[in-house]
Amino acid sequence: MVYTQKQIKLIQEKRPDLRFQRIPTLDDLIVDFLKKFDVIVNPSLNESNKNLSNFNYNLLNFNENKNLYLKKSEISEWEQWKRWALENLDFEEFRVRKIQENQIYNKNILEKINSNEVKEEFKYIFEKSNNYAFNKLILYGFILVIIFFPLTIMMLNFLENKKNLNSFYSFVNIEKSIFI
Repeated sequence: MVYTQKQIKLIQEKRPDLRFQRIPTLDDLIVDFLKKFDVIVNPSLNESNKNLSNFNYNLLNFNENKNLYLKKSEISEWEQWKRWALENLDFEEFRVRKIQENQIYNKNILEKINSNEVKEEFKYIFEKSNNYAFNKLILYGFILVIIFFPLTIMMLNFLENKKNLNSFYSFVNIEKSIFI
């Protein structure tokens, strides 16, 4: 059975143990690698580097400049550790192993999702969700018909009455001119 994205999302909401692991980014791999050496750094500071372009040496903004300076030093620390990790001979092996572990984990989850147990477990839920969508469509269609047709009939009656009123007013004007 081939699942849609919506069905996979539903399965993973109902069963958190069947969630896929996200593919680690290079920064994630570097942080994990550095943790092996008890080095804790924050790569998210690298994104705030854009904010540091406004760094100024105005004495009135001393506290703000101090914070920006500290962030800038933390960013340079991250860049140094990142360079060290990328140049380390063991990093490539670590990166390949972590990505393979991630792929194996996700492959096992996919096999579990495609197992007969999970198919049977979610068969009723998928049918119910499909019926729910169909029933919702029918309900909205019914509401649209209930509102649209009476409004159309009222509009046609209004237009017809407006034509009658126009002809009535023209008839009244003709009568006034005759009787005067």
